[in-house]
Amino acid sequence: MLSDIICAELGDPCLLIVHDNGSMQTGDEAKVRSFFADLPYITALASDSPDADIADYFDIVIPADNADKYAENLFKDKTAFQIREITNCFVTARNGSTNDVLDAESRSFYRLIALITGGELDE
Repeated sequence: MLSDIICAELGDPCLLIVHDNGSMQTGDEAKVRSFFADLPYITALASDSPDADIADYFDIVIPADNADKYAENLFKDKTAFQIREITNCFVTARNGSTNDVLDAESRSFYRLIALITGGELDE
C-alpha cells in the first residue's frame, strides 16, 4: 500500500524512489496525496508499467530496470548546493504555478552562477 510509506522513517533523502511491481494500491487517498505534496525532496516511481493513478503522486516515473542508477545519474558530479537547487525546482514544480516554477528555476540559475563567479548568493 502506498499509504504505508507515510509511517516509514524516511530521513532526509534528496530523492525517494518507490518500486512498484504493478500491484501497488493507494490506501487512504487523501492522506497519501497530502503526504506526497508536502515532501521536501524529489519522488520517483520505479515501474515498467505504472498505473496512472499511482504515478500521479510522484514527481517522475522511471523505468524499474536500473532505478538504483537513476539518482547516481541525476546527481552525478553535483555539489550538495547544486543538488539542493535541483531538488527545490522539482518540489516547486509539484505544488506551484507555472510562474512559481519559472521563478524557482531562474533563482537557482542565478544562485549557481553567483557561486561560480564568486558573486553574492541571495539567501
